[in-house]
Amino acid sequence: MRCITKDMIDRRKKANTVYNYILNTPRPDFTELDKESAEFKEWITVEHEKDRQIISEVLDANGRL
Repeated sequence: MRCITKDMIDRRKKANTVYNYILNTPRPDFTELDKESAEFKEWITVEHEKDRQIISEVLDANGRL
């Protein structure tokens, strides 16, 4: 178990520590990434459907479906 000491609190308050830098950095803006992800999801759904259709036609043509 870790005991919180005054020294630990002082180190966390210093502006130049990596810990403080991580805590005080604002979250990134994921708006563009979310938009591109949605576009990719739509595109890949259409491509998978095309692949399923091609596979179904080949299996049907070979009498395996």
